[in-house]
Amino acid sequence: MPPRLMRAAIVALAMAVSAWAEGPVTIDRLAPRDSWFVVGVDDLEATRQRWDRTAVVRWWNSEPIQKLVREDMEASRKQAAERLRELGVPEDAWSLPRTAGAALYAARDEDLDSDQAHFLAYGDWGEHADGVGAIMDALISEQERRRPGSTVGVEIAGHKATRITVKPEEAAPEVGPDGRPRRPRPRRGGLFGEGGTFQHVEHVWYMRHGERFLLGSVEQDVAEAVEVIEGGPDRGLPDEAAFRDGLAQVGRGDGWAVLLTEPMQRVAGTASAQLGFLQPMLTTLFGQVKAYAFGLRSDESGVQFDLLSGILVEGERRGVLALPDPAVAIAPPPAFVPGDAVGYGTIQIQFRDLMKLIETAVSAMPGEMAGMMEPTLQQYGPDLRKAFDALGPQVHVVTRSAGMPGRDAQENQQGIYAMACRDEQAVTGLLNLFLPEAGFQPRDFNGNTIFSAGDDEMSMGFGGGMFYMGTTTLVEQCLRGGQGGLADSPACRQSMGAAGSEPAIGWGFTDMVASLEASREALVAAASRAERGALPKGQRDLASEAGIQLPEGLAENLQDVDAESLATGFGPMQWDLRPLPNGLLTRFRLLAPASGD
Repeated sequence: MPPRLMRAAIVALAMAVSAWAEGPVTIDRLAPRDSWFVVGVDDLEATRQRWDRTAVVRWWNSEPIQKLVREDMEASRKQAAERLRELGVPEDAWSLPRTAGAALYAARDEDLDSDQAHFLAYGDWGEHADGVGAIMDALISEQERRRPGSTVGVEIAGHKATRITVKPEEAAPEVGPDGRPRRPRPRRGGLFGEGGTFQHVEHVWYMRHGERFLLGSVEQDVAEAVEVIEGGPDRGLPDEAAFRDGLAQVGRGDGWAVLLTEPMQRVAGTASAQLGFLQPMLTTLFGQVKAYAFGLRSDESGVQFDLLSGILVEGERRGVLALPDPAVAIAPPPAFVPGDAVGYGTIQIQFRDLMKLIETAVSAMPGEMAGMMEPTLQQYGPDLRKAFDALGPQVHVVTRSAGMPGRDAQENQQGIYAMACRDEQAVTGLLNLFLPEAGFQPRDFNGNTIFSAGDDEMSMGFGGGMFYMGTTTLVEQCLRGGQGGLADSPACRQSMGAAGSEPAIGWGFTDMVASLEASREALVAAASRAERGALPKGQRDLASEAGIQLPEGLAENLQDVDAESLATGFGPMQWDLRPLPNGLLTRFRLLAPASGD
């Protein structure tokens, strides 16, 4: 290669390396390989722009909503500004980072001969780094004034850093009533106090590296993170199969988090010997779970926010995770579901495998615990098995607003579970063993059997090949056969379309406008009672002295946040559960309003 061409290649390579080193660096590249929980936001500005385009954010910024929250928002802003003035930095010094993340990880403590929990936090503030740096410097100076000698300037990987002592100071000696000194009580509370997650941590290290900031509980890990920032290879976490495959289930999106069970168990086992004691039973119940992953997205047409939750397993799903099965075609709600329901969901559960799972889990328990459970299984096992074999796999869950003004949102809801039932007598035999002691007695309802308690608020009943359990009014309505109609509602149609045509283990939706409107009406009624003087003046004065501000003007302000207003910001909340080759994936999706994005 000619010298001139070689020099040009070297320069180009150097520029490429420099550009790569100065580009986005995400927390997973910096996190130690033994991390057990990692959370990251890769591009917060792009996320903010996407969120600003959603209907629910536009609704939040509308005048009726801002009128409701303006007082609290202003109080928060004033408090933040006052704190910054107290630190001696400009009020506009704080800003959101471009990229941020944190990792919790297991590190070996040779002195304690065990794995201990440690952390590394990271943020890239870009052009706003000077403002954030000023805040951090002011906080360190404040810490030094309050606790002289607790901050020390050090050097890490050739860069200035600060070591901050976080271990609580020894409590002052105490003297008992008899005049004798007593052993000081340990400082409890907080992350670093006795009983805290990081009670073994004595120091944390803070460093600003250009536009990037690091804070960690192990000096060497901060130094190795700096090497990555300066162009070195990542620390190996992205190469870990459990992390890589777990994150792949949900994607990086607007934000993501991965919890890895193997390093977490090492740390948890140190804190709780019982975990290791029960590990065989936990493995029987859940199989080999390698990771739990979570992701948030806002880039799909017709969907405002999409929260994904993945479970990564080794091999086939086992135990509890194998009970949801099989995936079936998305189908409309059955006819017994009332048309005015505000929430509906269905899931496939293999009840026939439940008794075997219970028996296997008991056999995996430590001897003494298993000995306590076995007589109960021998006594009730045959009836449980018959009942479980008769149920499922279809399970339906229905929620309806009772529409009774003046009651709070929770009281104003009716709900029911409905399960396919192939043998009414098998389930009735099991119910007869337990329900009479709880005050439930059988009665006839239109030729069907219902078990109800004296208060008659909750019931269980059989009819049409189903077993119903829930609010008496709704159980009776379902046993009448129902008129259906929910499948034709706009919220249901929109949710079925969003769920798609691919088979699912379960799916469902909540009509957010109807649900929030019912809650709003209940809140208006409660606020009106308070504002009409339902509370005596003495009680209101006492609450004010205690710092509890009772609502004033809330009922009037809420009048503008009616169903028409809610419909501009909210579509249905749709969810579905689907099997993956390596686990399960659940999606919760806030859909766009039916009127458009």
